[in-house]
Amino acid sequence: MVLAGILLVVILAGIMIVIHKSKPEEPKEEITFEEISQAPESSESTEETTEESTEEVSYPAPEYDFITEEVTVLIKGLDREYTLVWVSDLHLVSDHEAGDENGDVRPEYLDAIRKRYEELAVTEDGVHAEDLWPEIIKFINYGDYDGAIFGGDMMDYCSNSNIRIIKEGLDQLHIPYMYVRADHDYGVYYGGVFFTETESRALHKTIDGDEMSHKFWDMGDFIVLGIDNSTKDMPEYYYNMVADVYSRGKPVIMATHVPYESKVDDSLAQLSMQVRNQIYYWSADSEHYKPNDITQKYLNLLYSEDTVVEQVLAGHLHASWDGMMTQQLPEHIFGPAFQGHIGIIHVIPK
Repeated sequence: MVLAGILLVVILAGIMIVIHKSKPEEPKEEITFEEISQAPESSESTEETTEESTEEVSYPAPEYDFITEEVTVLIKGLDREYTLVWVSDLHLVSDHEAGDENGDVRPEYLDAIRKRYEELAVTEDGVHAEDLWPEIIKFINYGDYDGAIFGGDMMDYCSNSNIRIIKEGLDQLHIPYMYVRADHDYGVYYGGVFFTETESRALHKTIDGDEMSHKFWDMGDFIVLGIDNSTKDMPEYYYNMVADVYSRGKPVIMATHVPYESKVDDSLAQLSMQVRNQIYYWSADSEHYKPNDITQKYLNLLYSEDTVVEQVLAGHLHASWDGMMTQQLPEHIFGPAFQGHIGIIHVIPK
């Protein structure tokens, strides 16, 4: 009897072990990388979230009443219209204190900077460039534009403060932009900053990379080409890039800071002498902008009767002018942003 009892206990234990082993294990919950990286869901329903995501973002209208200059460019083969916005010659001055870091203003230059701040970087109705810049960004975001071209001299000199403020504005744009630099953008004069022009260029890279590729838009049916640092003669490598663009055979809208001489209209020379007391554009008659061989080779591409350039856009003169460079090539020079001028370029089918 004792032996039979022991045997019965062993059999029952074996049955329990078999039953325990045969019970399938519950699978462990696996957490994927995608789940970890996802933001936590809100308490709102999916339907409400979807509706919110499809709503158009609204941007505040500018409070400043800008002077707009309208330019129309006719190009064959377009299947739709494009609208670009132009801003140049803001001459931002934002340094009000001296510093001791690279890119800061020296104390002995503060008086000169204050004079530029009060006499140049301000509209006729008393709005300074550093206060106008946020309004310019509002103007661009509020409008319906395909791209923005900043045509040089956006700052009066390069400094940590000016770079920071320009970058803060550009980072708020919701459309592509092209920033074509000029002498004041790279310049270390007026500010007397603690660095060289090479260091200034490095600082500009923090804005948008400051690469040639950022000054070239292939829109499909036409090209927008920015000529960087046009206050100096064109380097060979830049000419080669321009020549390559020309070889593509597409219509080109040329964006430059320094304008080009008109071969058919004396009114540009008259305006330049009136405003600047000198020939203030690329010309053999200019003291500051007399082209060397490479620059002249580039200009010949524009003056040629079979040029692919449909329109030249420029600034620098601090006055508005619209006319013809040659019998077939129009040029528009925009008034300065520090006087409240903004350009609107309508590119429409011909």
